[in-house]
Order: sequence, then C-alpha cells, then structure tokens
Amino acid sequence: MSAALLIEDLVKKFGTGRPAVDGVSFDVPAGEIVVLLGPSGCGKTTTLRCVAGLEHPTGGRISIAGRVVSEPERGLLVSPRERDIGMVFQSYAVWPHMTVRQNVAYPLKHRRKANGDINAKVRETLELVGLGDYAERPVTSLSGGQMQRVALARSLVYRPQLLLLDEPLSNLDAKLRVHLRDELRRILKQTGMTGLYVTHDQTEAVVLGDRIGVMRNGKLLQMAPPGEIYNRPADAFVANFTGASNVLLGKVLGRTGETATIDLGAAGRIEAWTPQPLSAGDTARVALRAENVRLGERGDRNVFSGRVLECRYQGMQTVYDLDLGGQRLEALELGTAARHHANGDIALTLPPETCWAYRDDGHAAD
Repeated sequence: MSAALLIEDLVKKFGTGRPAVDGVSFDVPAGEIVVLLGPSGCGKTTTLRCVAGLEHPTGGRISIAGRVVSEPERGLLVSPRERDIGMVFQSYAVWPHMTVRQNVAYPLKHRRKANGDINAKVRETLELVGLGDYAERPVTSLSGGQMQRVALARSLVYRPQLLLLDEPLSNLDAKLRVHLRDELRRILKQTGMTGLYVTHDQTEAVVLGDRIGVMRNGKLLQMAPPGEIYNRPADAFVANFTGASNVLLGKVLGRTGETATIDLGAAGRIEAWTPQPLSAGDTARVALRAENVRLGERGDRNVFSGRVLECRYQGMQTVYDLDLGGQRLEALELGTAARHHANGDIALTLPPETCWAYRDDGHAAD
C-alpha cells in the first residue's frame, strides 16, 4: 500500500491578483484515489503541480507519508526527485528511441531503491497494464492508448508513494478513453496505489474517484464520494458543472429542515432539498438533472403540467424541451422511440429529492 497525502491551506499566487490556488485543504488516505474536477483555470492542475514540486507554493503545507515536503513559512521545499512520486501527463512523454521494455526499465536504473531483478519488475508491470506482448517493440510503433499505458507502467514500476495523473486520457479518442478509464481504476486498485487525478470530465471523475473535489476560481467547493457530489451538490456551481443543466427561478416561501418550498410563479410550488439556510422571501435557483424529470407521471409531490416545445430524437434516448409556467425545462427519456411529441401538453413529476435549491446570487452557475 502506498502512502497518504495531506494538503493544508495551500496557496499559490502568480504575481498580483486572485490566487491560482486559494486556501485548499484535503487529504488522500493511503490506497485512495481522489479526483480534482473543474473547468480550465480553476486551480486543479496547479494544485497537482505543487504536490509534485513543479510549482512552489506561496503558503500552506504539503505532506507525503507523514513527511512535510513543502512549507513556505519555514522555507521548506523538497525537490520533486526526493518526493518519491510518479507522474502521468496528458502527453505521453515516452522516450521515442527506446523499446517499450527500455522505457519502463529506465526509472529502475536511476533509483537507489531499485533492488532485485529489474527485468522481472518490468515484465510484471507490463502484464499489469496489458502490454506483456509488446516489450520489445519500438514505442513509436504503438497507438496513442498503448503509449499512455507505457507511460503509466513507467510511473508504476518503482512503486512510488504517490501517483499524480494530469488529464492522462484527454488526448485519446472517445471510445479508447472510456476503455482505458475503466482499466486505469482497476490497475490503481490492484496495486494499492494512492492517486491524485486531475480532469475536467465529470464522467471520468465519477468512474475513477473514491472521492471527488470540485474546484472553481482556486477554491475547493466540495470534496465527497461520487454519489454525494452527484446527488447532493453543495452549491449551484457544483450542481451545474456535474450535469444539472436545468435551473428554475423562484421565491422561497418557507423552509423545514433541509426542505424548502419555493414559488415558481405560474408553474406553481416546488419542494426541494437545500444545503443552505434559505429563508422566506429569498430568491432561489432550483437545479435538477434532465434525467430526473419524470415525463407523463403524476407522483405524490412536485406534480406539474407542462408543454412539449421540441423533441430531439437521439437513437438511444430523446431529449425534450418543455415549457413549465414560462420557464424552460429539459428532460431526457431513455428508449429507442420517442413517446411524446411537440406542441402537446404533458404531466410531469420532479421528485423533491432530485431538486436542489440554492440562494440566487444574481450570477449564472457556470
């Protein structure tokens, strides 16, 4: 089992203006995979590079396996080479003049702790990543996905204390990305590796991460298991960035426990879960995912009447644009046949547990 990572109040500034990383704190227990998720410029890659030692933090503390590797306040900064980490980049960064075996063996030949049979370790790691039959091939003869597996094997072969992955699948085509994404989690779990993974892809984060940290403007907004991020987003940005494209505007009528009742105007009233202390009279945004809209159903709560404005058949599913009391709502229905048609009235239910209310700060969630 590899070692744990602890980040405490990490700050990184580039000149003047807003910090690129602004007071970020989280831990990665040994053997866990944490994914940092967010849009470009949110600070996720800068955080990873600070952990790697490729960027020098402005403040805070970073510890790997209980050893502090960065603490600017004490003038402490351990070099990347002495941190015992592995890195897999967006670009494959393989040695083009070497074979697959030579690429993977290279780190072992340049590390003092590389004891034992180097060839045996290389063979074992190549088998792990599915390249056992490719050892003697020139690395330049491989596909993009295979070269990324070589890069992964090279980072795993010496069993680092921590593996850092910076959008390693983004250069691959969509089909290969999906396949390698699933394989990557299996490989990391099989080796017991502690991983910090950076991506802007929400599906990738959900599949790979034991926990996901959503970042925006240098701040960590929420760190939680995928199911909690997906079903209990902490704020409107987290909800929107992870796929809750629908936003209904209304006025808070009251709040009981974690449930708020909100007046949507002509559409009627809606009940929604809220993590925020909303009060009567507050303007609120209600976020929900298109796939959670139940078309043609009349449940016990949050039952509405809408009108189909447009339907977009997509083979395996149909996406509907609906009018709900003057507000636009998108719904997604699985199946190879569209069951509803444009210009028709429709009953729909929005289950309260899948509706999330947040204070309207006057800014779009994205």
